[in-house]
Amino acid sequence: MIQIPLTPEQFASASSKLAAQGITLAGNEGEISKSGVTAAYTYAGDLLTVNITHKPFFVTTEYCEEQIKSWLANSA
Repeated sequence: MIQIPLTPEQFASASSKLAAQGITLAGNEGEISKSGVTAAYTYAGDLLTVNITHKPFFVTTEYCEEQIKSWLANSA
């Protein structure tokens, strides 16, 4: 599980930029999926929490979390 502090403005910006990459943050909680990785997310109190729920067996959870952090850093 990763937690990323984001203001509401940063969350809105990240949501629209991630949508252009095929990752949809629909509301303050839900599920995202890309490249065989699925994660549940919750945004509350200026904190985005992401939990990997499914991934290919040959990919580590840590790698998936780093990729999510990278996508968010490039979009916020």
